[in-house]
Amino acid sequence: MCDEIFMLPMSEKQMLTHLFMKHRLVIADVNQIADLQAYMKYWKLRFKDSNLPYFCTTMLLDTKPDGTKSKNEEYFLLSDVLPEDKELRVNIRQRRLEELLERHAFEREDKNYIKECLFCRLVSNDTRANYLNHLYEKHNFHIAKPENLIFIDDLVNLIANKLEKLQCIFCEGVFKDRTILKEHMRKKGHKRINPVNKEYDKFFLVNYIGDKETVPKKQYIKPHSVKSSNVAHKEEYDHESEPESDPEWSEWTEENGPLITCLLCDHTESEYENILDHMERIHEFSFTKLTSGLDFYHKVKIVNYIRRQMHLRQCLSCETKFHDVKNLEKHIKETKHFVLKKEKWDQPEYYFPTYEDDLFLCFIHDDNESWWSSDEHESENQNTMSDSISKEMALAVLSE
Repeated sequence: MCDEIFMLPMSEKQMLTHLFMKHRLVIADVNQIADLQAYMKYWKLRFKDSNLPYFCTTMLLDTKPDGTKSKNEEYFLLSDVLPEDKELRVNIRQRRLEELLERHAFEREDKNYIKECLFCRLVSNDTRANYLNHLYEKHNFHIAKPENLIFIDDLVNLIANKLEKLQCIFCEGVFKDRTILKEHMRKKGHKRINPVNKEYDKFFLVNYIGDKETVPKKQYIKPHSVKSSNVAHKEEYDHESEPESDPEWSEWTEENGPLITCLLCDHTESEYENILDHMERIHEFSFTKLTSGLDFYHKVKIVNYIRRQMHLRQCLSCETKFHDVKNLEKHIKETKHFVLKKEKWDQPEYYFPTYEDDLFLCFIHDDNESWWSSDEHESENQNTMSDSISKEMALAVLSE
């Protein structure tokens, strides 16, 4: 409409402000336009043929753009009420989606992705999916299913930059050293990305399909002590070398946040230590003692096995079935049937969670786990474990 130049998407807000202040033009549902630059380029050419009232809905307001009172001031709304605009938006969305799917196919099939693990010395030289699977299987760090992601390179680099700055991936808090950050992310269940942080939206393919506003988001109330990533001034946490040395650390709770469910009943807690204490006090069951000396994978299997047995209302040890959970809980407690038979729980099927988004699994780790590992044999040990798991699962499939 004029010779003013804006760089999109960086200057999108400034451009929209300019359109309103100088040209009295408002673009409806601008956040749902798949490629705003292509959209603007099209309408810049069309507005040379006819003036704004020809394409836009004219609105009469009693104020000027600067807020000055004035009767019957004309403003113009460009929206998909106009068939030409609607067709343009659909075509742009379709073309953008085709480009994204092409990129998605490349990321899925490319086997030359070279990247060092975020948490250990393993250097991946395979598919991006296998890299993400390593993060989950070895470090219990789950971003999302690879087939649901796009621009994975940028996503991994973004997470790596946050970790280098000693910044929590989930709550954006900044910590003094890696040890404190590691303990914080493990104890709080923050080894994951925040589903309400819009910074990550561009990495999920679903956000490019259909209307952006129709994609549901889980609501999560951030801790009052933590600043959002969208806030300019973040609070930097200057803890001492011990995680519990700062009084504010011990008081840092996440009310209304993700909850951890007891393995033996429906009781929930926001803190992992509290749920362990609950199981010991109420059920006389010590998960820590039961899994002492076991590696990460065995602990995962035990959790999933217990979840499965409780779902089936079946005793963990003698496999007696009950009609309701209360009688099952009473039976397990009275008979002390907490001794699990390895041949029962050590099966490939228990690599997979019984319940989706089981937060209890986020807190499981090897007793001797070193998160940012300096172990020279880290890669070799991981490869051996992965091979063992693959063989076990393959044999299970063949036996069926």
